[in-house]
Amino acid sequence: MAAIYTGIHQKLKSSQTPWSDKLKLAQFAWASSQCILPNKEQVLLDWTVHALSCYYSKKVKVPLEVVERLWTYLDDVLNSKKLSNVLSQGKNITLNPAVSQIINERILEGTTGMLSISLSTVLSCCHGILTSPVLSVSYTARYDLLVDLLVRICGLACFQLSQHESSGPLRLKVFEVLFLVLSTYLTVQKQQGNTNRVFTQVTEHLLQPLCLLRHLLTTRAWAEEDDLSIRQHLNKDIRCKVDLILQSALFFHDRLPYYKEEVLPSERGSGPKKGSASNTYVCPVATILSKLVHGHGDDKEALFYAVRCNSLQLLFKFALDSFCKEEENKLLCFHIMTKFVTTLDFTEDLSIKETFNTENWSLVLLSLENILNSCLAGDIYNVAADRIHHKEVQLRYYRKVARLLFNNAQTDVPAWYRCLKTLLALNHQILEPDLDELISSAWVDADNFELRVKKARETLMCAVIQTYAKLRQLPRLFEELLVVICRPAADELRQELLPEAVQKSLSQCLLDNPPSQNLEICRLILKNMPNVREMRNESALKLFFLSILLHAVIFNLKTLDDSTPVPTVRQTQSLMEEMFKFVRSLLQYLEGVLIADIPWGEKIQETALLLTHTWHEADALFQIHCSKYQSPAGANHEMSPVCDTIEKVLAQTGSAGEVSSALSRLLQKLLALQRMKKHLLVSPSAETKNILCEIAQYVVNRQEPLIHMSSDQTWDLQLCSVNSDTYSVAYWFVVTTNLPLIAPYLSQEDASYIADTMLNSLLQSDFRSSLEKMDQSIFLISKQLLESMVLCELPQLHSAVVTSITKRIFEVLCASDVPSFLKSSAEFGVESVDKEEHMADFSPSLRRLKSIAREVMNCVETGVSILVSEAQVSHLLKLVKITSVLNPHAMSPEDYLELFLCSFLMNICVQRDGNEALSVPISLSEELFKLMALLLMRQNSYIVLKVVHGSTLLEAAMTSVSSCFSKGLSFSVDNPAWFPFLQSVQGFIQCLIQLIIIKKNSTRINLEKFANFMIERVPLDGTSSGDSGEYEEALYVQLHLATMSTLCKELIPILGKTKQLDQTVIPLLEKIVSIMGPAIQAVLTGKAGSMLRQSFFVDVVTVMIKSELAKASHQTEHIVEGNGKDKISHIGFYKSFGQQILRELCPAARPMDFLNSSIHYLSAFYLAAEANKELDLKDLRFTILQHVHTLLSGAWMSVSEVKELEAPVKDMLAQLMGSCSKEQFHLLFLLLRDGLGASKVGGGCHTEVLASLTLIKLLACCSLPDTCSKAFWLTVPQILSSLVFVIRESSEVASLTSALTVPAVETLTTLLRQGESWLSNPHHVIIGLGALHFVPLDSHSMDDYYSAFLAIHEALFAIILCYPKVMLKAAPTFLNCFYRLVTSIMHEGRQKGEKEREKDFGTLLKCAMLVERMYTHIGNTADGFTVLSSFIVAQYVSELQRVTLQPEIKAHLTEGIYHILDSCAEQHIKFLNRTLQMGVKEVFRELYKNYVHYHKSQRQGEEKYTA
Repeated sequence: MAAIYTGIHQKLKSSQTPWSDKLKLAQFAWASSQCILPNKEQVLLDWTVHALSCYYSKKVKVPLEVVERLWTYLDDVLNSKKLSNVLSQGKNITLNPAVSQIINERILEGTTGMLSISLSTVLSCCHGILTSPVLSVSYTARYDLLVDLLVRICGLACFQLSQHESSGPLRLKVFEVLFLVLSTYLTVQKQQGNTNRVFTQVTEHLLQPLCLLRHLLTTRAWAEEDDLSIRQHLNKDIRCKVDLILQSALFFHDRLPYYKEEVLPSERGSGPKKGSASNTYVCPVATILSKLVHGHGDDKEALFYAVRCNSLQLLFKFALDSFCKEEENKLLCFHIMTKFVTTLDFTEDLSIKETFNTENWSLVLLSLENILNSCLAGDIYNVAADRIHHKEVQLRYYRKVARLLFNNAQTDVPAWYRCLKTLLALNHQILEPDLDELISSAWVDADNFELRVKKARETLMCAVIQTYAKLRQLPRLFEELLVVICRPAADELRQELLPEAVQKSLSQCLLDNPPSQNLEICRLILKNMPNVREMRNESALKLFFLSILLHAVIFNLKTLDDSTPVPTVRQTQSLMEEMFKFVRSLLQYLEGVLIADIPWGEKIQETALLLTHTWHEADALFQIHCSKYQSPAGANHEMSPVCDTIEKVLAQTGSAGEVSSALSRLLQKLLALQRMKKHLLVSPSAETKNILCEIAQYVVNRQEPLIHMSSDQTWDLQLCSVNSDTYSVAYWFVVTTNLPLIAPYLSQEDASYIADTMLNSLLQSDFRSSLEKMDQSIFLISKQLLESMVLCELPQLHSAVVTSITKRIFEVLCASDVPSFLKSSAEFGVESVDKEEHMADFSPSLRRLKSIAREVMNCVETGVSILVSEAQVSHLLKLVKITSVLNPHAMSPEDYLELFLCSFLMNICVQRDGNEALSVPISLSEELFKLMALLLMRQNSYIVLKVVHGSTLLEAAMTSVSSCFSKGLSFSVDNPAWFPFLQSVQGFIQCLIQLIIIKKNSTRINLEKFANFMIERVPLDGTSSGDSGEYEEALYVQLHLATMSTLCKELIPILGKTKQLDQTVIPLLEKIVSIMGPAIQAVLTGKAGSMLRQSFFVDVVTVMIKSELAKASHQTEHIVEGNGKDKISHIGFYKSFGQQILRELCPAARPMDFLNSSIHYLSAFYLAAEANKELDLKDLRFTILQHVHTLLSGAWMSVSEVKELEAPVKDMLAQLMGSCSKEQFHLLFLLLRDGLGASKVGGGCHTEVLASLTLIKLLACCSLPDTCSKAFWLTVPQILSSLVFVIRESSEVASLTSALTVPAVETLTTLLRQGESWLSNPHHVIIGLGALHFVPLDSHSMDDYYSAFLAIHEALFAIILCYPKVMLKAAPTFLNCFYRLVTSIMHEGRQKGEKEREKDFGTLLKCAMLVERMYTHIGNTADGFTVLSSFIVAQYVSELQRVTLQPEIKAHLTEGIYHILDSCAEQHIKFLNRTLQMGVKEVFRELYKNYVHYHKSQRQGEEKYTA
C-alpha cells in the first residue's frame, strides 16, 4: 500500500508525467476505494488547485484540453456526495485560497467574452464551494474577496440581461450562483462588526453593480425562452437580497448621526470633519449620490441615467424605512429627499442644469413621482409642525417642485399629472398659487388624448375637485376655472370640458357640498356668461362651454323639498329668476334672426336650447318637491314667454329650411318631452291627447335620417359630445329611455318604425356578442331594450316587434305555396269554416290563425319545401335568436300563436340547398325546436291546442324530420350538429306532451294516436322509410328511439292519476317497450352501432327499465302473489347490457355523457333486479360499488369530472344502500378506509384518495339503514383524523390543492354538517378546524385559489352554523383561520393594472362577498364574540392600512366589518382609539366615521320600525 501511495504522490508531483496521465491518475485515486491515501481528499484538492494556479500564473504550460478537464475534475470533487459525507463526519479539509481568486478572474473573463473554458463548470465549482460551510470559508474569511466575487457575478448577470436579444435565453446557472453569492454575502455583512467598513465597501464597489442589476431585472421584457424559475422566483428573490444588502449597509441605524450631521442645518455652522476617510463616513449622502452619478463611460450615459432614476426612489424608500420610525427623524428624511431630487440633474433651487437631456423627462418624472409618494406614505410632512417649528421649509420646497413641473410642463407624460396629484395630497396649498395654471394645463386646455395620459389627467382633476370639496372651497375652484375658460383661446380646439370621470366626481362632490355654495357656483357661472348683444364667434364658444358647466352643476344639485330651509329656497328662486331672464334674452336675440346669417348662430342656438332644457327640468323638479318654491314663470307657464320664444325660434328654423345642428335637434326632442310631461299633469281632454300624440310623433320622427345606424359609433351620454357622428346613438337613447312616456300616444306606424329600427340594429351585429364598452351604441341600446322588462309593459310595441319579426321571416320564405301570415281574415274566407266547426266564440284574428294552422298542416301532407341559401339561413338564425329573447308572457294570444305557427312552418318547410353544408339547416331546425319548446312552456301555450290537435302537431313534426331520410339527404354520423339537434327535438316533444297532459286536451286520444303513429313507423325489418344506407338507417332508428323514450318519460309520471288514464297508458308503455328492445338490439349488432353515441342507447334502455318498473308497480292486482319474475319482461337483455356496461366502465377513459348515463342505468337496473327478486342482489350491489370506486379512482379522471359524476353516484348510493346489510356496509367501509391510508397519500395514488373522499362525502348525505348509519357515524371520528392527515400532506404540494386538498376539506365540511346530531365530542370538531390552517391560499391559478377559499369558508360556515358552542370555545382558532381569508382577499384584491383587474375581478368579488357573509354571521353571534369584536376590527384595519383595495371589493368587506362594529360597545371603540398605531388609527377613524354616517343610522332607523 505504501508503494501505491508513494507512486501516486510521486507521479502527480513529477514533471515527467504527462498532464493527461496525471489527471487520469487523480480521477482514479478519487473514485477508487482501493487507492488508500492519507488525507486523500485534501491531497487531491490541493494538487488540482495547485495545477490550475500554476497554469494561470504561467509557471507551467498545460494544454487547454487538460485545463478544461482539470476544471471538470474540480467540479466533480467539489459537488460529489463523497466529499459531502467526509465533511459531514467532521474531517478538516481546507481549500487553497488561490482557488477563490482564480474563480473570480474566470467569471470576469466570462463577462468580457475571453473565457477559454466552460463558464458553467466555473460557476458549478463556485456553487460547490459556497454551499459547503467548511469550504466556503475561503470566501467568508476574506471579506474583500467575497465583495470581489459579488461584483464579478453581478457583472456577469448584467452582461447576460443586457445582451438577451442577440445571445439567446438567460443561463439559469448564472442566476442560481448569483442568488447564492448574495445570500452568502448578506450573512457575512451582518456579521461584520465595523459598520464603517461595510458602508465603504458597498459604496466603493457594490452600489453601482447592484443598482444596475436591480434595474435590469426590473425593466427586462421577459421572453418565453427565459427559464420559468428565473422569471417567477429567482428574479424576485435576487431583488429582495439586493434590497436587504443596500438597506442594511447604507442606512444602518448606527449611522444616523452621520446623516444628521451632513444634511440637517447646523446651528453653530460647524462643517464636516476633514480628511478623505472621515468624509466618507461623515457625508454618507454625498458619497452615495456621487457613486450613482459618476463612475461610468459616456457611451452608457442613457443606461446609467435610467439606473440612477430607478435607484434614487429605491434608496429613499430604504432611508424612510430605516429612519422614519421616530417622529424627530422626519425632517432628516425630508432633507435627504431634497438631496436625492437634486441628483436628477437639477440645481439646488430646482432649475434644470445645462447638462440635462430633455429626452429623460419621462424617467425623471417617474422617479420624482415615486419619491413624492414615499414622502406621502412616510408621513414626513406635518403641515402644522412645518409652519410652527421649521418656518415652512417643506412647503417652500414643495412649491419649488410645483414650479419646476409647471415651468417644464410635460403634458404628454402621465407621471407629470401623478406628481401634481401627490403634491396636492401632501398639502393643497402647494398648488394653490398655481391653481389657474393647473386648471389650464391639466383640464381646460389639455391637448393630449392618448389613453394613459387621459386617465392620469382625469384622476388628477377628480382629486382637485374632491380636495376643494372637502375644504368647502368649491366656489374658489370654480372662480379659477371660469377665469381660465374665459381667457382668449382657440376654443374650437378645446375638447369636452367634463369627461365622464370628472363629471362623476363633480356630481358626488356637489351632492355633499352645502347648498349655499352650490348656488354660489351657479351664480358665478351666470355672471361670467358673455353679453348676448356683443357676441362674437369665440364668445359664442365660451358661452357654450359655460352652459355645459352650468347644466352639469344644476343637474347635480340636491333638489328642494319641504324640509329645505327658507333662505336656501329664496336663494334658489333668485338664481332661477336670473337664469330665466338670461335664457329669455338669449332666445329673444335668436328671434327674427336666421341662423345662417351669423357664423356663431348655431352655437348660440345650442346654448339657448341647452339652458332652456336645464331651466325647465330644474324648475319642474323644484315645483313638484317644494311647496315653498314659486316658479319665475308663474304657476302655469305652459304659454310663458320662454315657451313662446322657443316655439317661434323652432318654427323659424323649420320654415327657413335650415338643418340645425345635431345637438340642437336632440335638445328639441328633450324640450318636447318636457312639454309632454307638463300636459300629462293637467286634466285629460281630447285636445290634450291630440297634442300628446303630436309630440310623441315629433320625438320619434320616422323621417329621422339615421345614417349611422349600422356603424359601431358609441356615445358617452354627455350632451357636449353629441355631433353628427354620435347623434344617431343619442337620438335612439332618448327615444328608448322615454318609451314608457311616449308609447301610449304612438301610432301603429310609429310603433312599427321603432320595432323595425331595433330589429335592423340587432341584425346588423352579432346578437350573441358581449360588448364590454362602457359607452352606448345603437346595437347595445336595442339589445338592452329587447332584454328589459320595459318592452314587456308596452303591449303595442311588443306586438309590433313580433309582427316585424314575422314579416322579415316571410320576406325570406317567399314561396307561392306557403301560407301567408300577412293576409287578412277576409282573404282566408273563414266564414264557412266557422259554421262547420261551430267556432262562433273565436275572435276574427283567432279564426284567421286557425285557417293558417290548417294550411300549415296541409304543407306537411303535400311535402312543401323551400330551398334556402347559407346567407338566408344565417339571416333566419339571427331572427330566431332574437325571438327567443322575447318574453312570451307579454305576448297577446294572437301574437303568440302567430309566432308559434311561423316557427313551426319554418321548421317543416325550410330545406337546404343541395350545394350547402348539412350543418346549416340542422342548426336552424335545432334553434326552431328550442324556440317552440320555450313558447310551449309559457302561459299562452293553451291557445296552440285550440287551433290544432296536439297529436297532429307531433305527427307533423316527426313527419317533417323523417322526410330528411326519405329525400335521401346524406347525414354524417360524426357531424357534431346531429346530437344537439336530436336533443332539441326531444325537448319540443317533451314540452308538447306535457302541455297535452296539463291542459287535459283529449289526453288519452292524443297520446294514443301519437304513440301508435310512432310504433307504426319504427323500421323493424332493417329498412328505413327511404332508400338509404346503413348509417342513415341507424340515425333514422335513433330518431324514433329518442322520440319514444321521451314519450315514455312523460307517460310514467301520470300513471296512477286516474283509472281510465292507466287503462290507456299501461298498454301503450307495454307496446313501446316491446318495440324499443328489438330496435335497439338491431342497431347495436349492426355495423353502424359502433359509430353512434353509446350514451344515447344507455339512456334509452334506462327509460325502458323505468317504464317496466312503473308499469309493474301499477299492475300488482294482475300479478299472482309470488310470481315476481313476470314483472320485468326483458330482464335477460337488461342483465347482459348491465354486464357490458360494467366491463366498459373502468379499463380506460370514456366520454362523460356515457359515464353519467351508465351510472343512471346501474341504479335503474338494480331496482329492476330487486323488483324481479333476483337471487344475487348482494353480489350485484357490491360489484356495482366496486366498479364505481374503480371508475372514480381512474388515473384519467380529473377533479372536475369526478365532481360531475357526484350527482348520479349520490342517487345510485341512495338506491343501493337503502337495503344494505351491516356486513356489506363493513366491506364497503374497509374499501374506503384503504383509500385514505398513509401509503396511498404518500405513494402518489391521489385518484384513489379522491375516490374514497367522494364516496364518503356522498355516503354522509345518504339515508342509510339504522344499523349502517350508526356504524358509519361511529367511525366518522377516525375518518376525520384521516382527513386531517390528507389535508396536511397534500397541502405541501402546490399541484394537489385542487386535486386533493380542496376535496378533503369539502368532505370534512359535509361530515360536520350532516353529523350535527352525531358528533357530540367538541374535540372532533376542533381537529377539523385546525386542519383548515394547512390549506394553501397562495396558488398561481385563480380557479385553484377560489376553490380553496370557498372550501375554507364553507367549513367555517358549517362550524358556526352547526356547532356554535364549540366555535365559541375555540374562538381564537376560528378567528385566526378566518383572518387568513381576510388577509388573502385583501392581498389579491388590491388595485392592479386594468388587464389584471379584468381577468380576476369576478372571482375576487365572489371571495369578498363570502367574507362579508362570514362577518355578518359572526356579528349575529355577538353574545359570544363581544370580547373579541375589537380584536377582529383591529386585525381588519391593520391589514387595510397596508393595501389600496379595489372599490367594489372594499365595499363588500366594509359592509361586513360594519356588522362586527354593531357588536362593539363604546369602551371597545375607545380602546381601539387608544391602542392602535398612528397610521392604523387614522384608517379606523375613517372607517368608524363612515359606519356611524351610513350604517348605524340606517340600522337604528330600521330598528325603530321593527317589532
